[in-house]
Amino acid sequence: MASDSIPPCLVEVYSKPGCSLCTETLAVVEAVRERIPFQLLERDVRQDAELSQRWRYDIPVVCIDGEVAFRGRLTPEAFEGRLREAASSPARARGETGPASQERHSDDLG
Repeated sequence: MASDSIPPCLVEVYSKPGCSLCTETLAVVEAVRERIPFQLLERDVRQDAELSQRWRYDIPVVCIDGEVAFRGRLTPEAFEGRLREAASSPARARGETGPASQERHSDDLG
């Protein structure tokens, strides 16, 4: 399968407004996104009781293709490295990413 046909990684950031570390993390994510394309979903943990319970002591949390990649502080170098690693993974090349893959990794998120 050609790499051009592989969809970009899905990055989810679990955060909440007013969290300075969350703001910094989102700035890092957006800066890297200018160089490396990926889908981004920002999730406000206050909007869902389960998310609030799950992440209340860990935010910000950054997941790449359904797997927790970072909790707390994030550097551009570390994020870019993990993103490139995820984008070139054999599972991604086989098409094992997206919602079905995220369901398999749901235990990693708890």
